[in-house]
Amino acid sequence: MRIVAISLLLLLSGCTSNPWAYNAAPGSGSVGSEALQKPMVYIEPFTIGSGVDSHWPDVAPEMHKAFTRALLKTGKFEVATDPVSARQSFAAFLISAEITDFMHSSEAPESVRRLSWFSEANDAIVALDLSAVDAHTNRTIFSDQLVSTVSAGDVEVDQYGALEFGSYLFWSTPLGEASSDVLDQAVAQLASLRGSTPGVVEITSYEVGSREVKLSAGDLLDDGGIYYVGAMDRMTGQFASVDDDLGRPLRLRVEHHFFGGSSGWLLSEPAEYEHITGSTLSKSPLSTQLSSE
Repeated sequence: MRIVAISLLLLLSGCTSNPWAYNAAPGSGSVGSEALQKPMVYIEPFTIGSGVDSHWPDVAPEMHKAFTRALLKTGKFEVATDPVSARQSFAAFLISAEITDFMHSSEAPESVRRLSWFSEANDAIVALDLSAVDAHTNRTIFSDQLVSTVSAGDVEVDQYGALEFGSYLFWSTPLGEASSDVLDQAVAQLASLRGSTPGVVEITSYEVGSREVKLSAGDLLDDGGIYYVGAMDRMTGQFASVDDDLGRPLRLRVEHHFFGGSSGWLLSEPAEYEHITGSTLSKSPLSTQLSSE
């Protein structure tokens, strides 16, 4: 009965974290299962906008560090230290981010403040403008603003003291929790980059004469996205495009199903000499079989 009463008290008080433990930094803990094929990313230095409280002068480099660690700890990404070395990888992406908001709502203009019960809300707000560009084609493949808000309690209470961004205890503060959530969102959003990497998603089933193919890990791909079909040369380890019946690179469009799973729809017929079951997909154009010989 006592446990039930405590749980109810925490629920009513709006406490969403464990009050007997501190929060860990994003990406802390064991490394995720290592992927065989990983996209290479170069994370440009984070920038800040006017919505960042001057109390936090190191928020950009520390957020950059935390994001880099979180990506590496997934086991699904390689992180380059400069854009030149990133471009040496077949699947390479340039990541840029601007911290547009890093403040409490009580510090915002009155016109955008919100009410909470019988008083104005005091929320910690962290927002990140995140973009990803294909390093080889210079095409923007992802761009969005990620936002997190966490209740910060009484306006008059000092929530931070002498804590600095990135310190262990910082992640248990309202701005720390909001920062952690935004970075977790960013890592999840960039999961689609893995689907753009050859060797990650494969065609598992194809019937001659049909345009529909079955995909493994198709949920990593963009719904409605167009991808190139390719195969790896087992001697060189390089990927080359699969030909269609007119000698062009074969492509397909991805379709996500309502109840889960994904299919691919070929945009043309494969050449008679091609066997596409087991082939992989790439967002970027692959070298043709003639150019790879």
